[in-house]
Amino acid sequence: MKNIILFFFILGSSIYQSKAQVKESYKAQIAYKIVETSPRCKQLTKGLYERIVKNGGTSYGVMLESSPNPKTDPSQGYSKTYNFNLHESYADRMPILARFVFDPKKQQLYEEDVLNDKLIAIAFDKKLLKRFNKTR
Repeated sequence: MKNIILFFFILGSSIYQSKAQVKESYKAQIAYKIVETSPRCKQLTKGLYERIVKNGGTSYGVMLESSPNPKTDPSQGYSKTYNFNLHESYADRMPILARFVFDPKKQQLYEEDVLNDKLIAIAFDKKLLKRFNKTR
């Protein structure tokens, strides 16, 4: 009897988790790839995990903050661009290391220069634009 109850508890938990996870749109998935595979993001994340763990953290990640489709993407709000942050994860905080903006109209990736309040165009894999522009 205990095994049956445990089985249904595990089954119910996995169903709940799968419904709770929101999958972003195809375009947002490609925008993530554009950011994560850019030379600048790779430069910032090289050896980052080890440094974070050494400082008591758990990981790092790229998070979508806002997008043109906030209802279908797990973002916090609407914007004409896909806005991402690269952050470190600690038990009590998530400091942001960099902000990236992908502009779907200009087909360009930028790093946000927060200090000077401007966007700096950065290199990225232009082959991903073909996938981004593909209609699904």
